[in-house]
Amino acid sequence: MYHNASLTHWLLNNNKKIFIPAHADIDLSNACNQDCFYCNSVDFRKKFSGQPKHTTYIKLLDQLLTWREHSSDSYGTLHTITYPGGGEPTLLKHYEQVIEHTIDLGFLTSITTNGSNLKPLYTNVSVEKLKKLAWVGIDIDSADKDTYELIRHSNNNKSPFNDVIENTKVLVEMGVNVDFKILLSKYNIKPQSIINLFELAQKLNVRMLYFRPTIMDNKAFDIYPTTINFIQSCGKRYNITTKINTDKHLARNYTQCHQMFQFPVFCADQNMYTCCEHRGDPRFKLGNWVENDVRDFWQQQRHWDIYKDIDTTLCRPCRPNKNNIQMQDIIDNNNLLETLYM
Repeated sequence: MYHNASLTHWLLNNNKKIFIPAHADIDLSNACNQDCFYCNSVDFRKKFSGQPKHTTYIKLLDQLLTWREHSSDSYGTLHTITYPGGGEPTLLKHYEQVIEHTIDLGFLTSITTNGSNLKPLYTNVSVEKLKKLAWVGIDIDSADKDTYELIRHSNNNKSPFNDVIENTKVLVEMGVNVDFKILLSKYNIKPQSIINLFELAQKLNVRMLYFRPTIMDNKAFDIYPTTINFIQSCGKRYNITTKINTDKHLARNYTQCHQMFQFPVFCADQNMYTCCEHRGDPRFKLGNWVENDVRDFWQQQRHWDIYKDIDTTLCRPCRPNKNNIQMQDIIDNNNLLETLYM
């Protein structure tokens, strides 16, 4: 909330200082060993399926750490790095060294993964460092192997389901925050499917079950109140922290995406994008982060042009939706600014 308040204040006052984003998404790979039916990066992967070397990411992290020093006429601090992946982030060779370096630099670090290749992480990075991870989010979608494959379509007909379970077990026993992430769809919405997920989560002692809707044809899968109530009741019954994200269903009150200044997306095609939902779309491309210093083209004219020209009414439901709604409320009613600090 504080960072939303800072960004809103900056937008309202047309501050000429550089606003350093609080959060960044970094894709370690655009390759994947699965082909989930709901994936929003499938077209992007077909165009580009590689990744830079791990040392290139380490150089980027060093730049991000010193952003304030590089851009002296600025405020704000980039403190959170998430590795969500336009593909599967753990397919990058030596990815664990990138994760370790991120932790060493003091960033709040998290990774979203299908969990199939986590062994290099817990084998090569110390327990003390792994415990500093904010979370490891494992996209599991189903506790049933057949349903899991129906949703996730593993390559070469070799399911990593058992490896995912084993990797989860190891990380949890090490004291790492592991969350199971579930994209709800017609394949896993039935009560028994949900119960199975809670039973597996309880057995493995994961920290949280995080439910959110799949996005298909620019529409969020409907999560009805009866389903929400059932999931919440299961959370109490199995004594597992449960989160249900329905923010993507909220109606937009904004025409510009203010979050374009709050969290950039560094993709494996070497380009930086202003949108987490449109990887590979040239309309959102800000510049090449490998060949150039991102701190030099951040918030330049190209950035402002993207912000002003994109019509958000045509965008698919997205992660920053709720934050944009809150900020637009403040922009429309300046007297509400202080409520974002509370």
